Amino acid sequence: MDANEVLRQYAAGEKIFREANWRGISLAKANLSGVDLTGAHLSNADLSDSDLSDANLNWAELKGANLSRANLRGAKMLNGRMHNDRLESVNYFG
Repeated sequence: MDANEVLRQYAAGEKIFREANWRGISLAKANLSGVDLTGAHLSNADLSDSDLSDANLNWAELKGANLSRANLRGAKMLNGRMHNDRLESVNYFG
């Protein structure tokens, strides 16, 4: 699935992308508030400056993902695998 398809489906009201394969996808500056990415594969994805507030990232594979300046307020991240990720200025608390 490419970025345009993801954004089209999200705009149409789809928020459940469990176990989606978004490896290497570029969704910088995307509004994906409330998205369910449980178990999704997001390795090397560019999610910088994106709105992932209230997202479900439980069990998501985030190795190498760029989450710089992403809004993760209210996001669930139980057992998310985040090794060597770019997390500069992430808005997670508050």
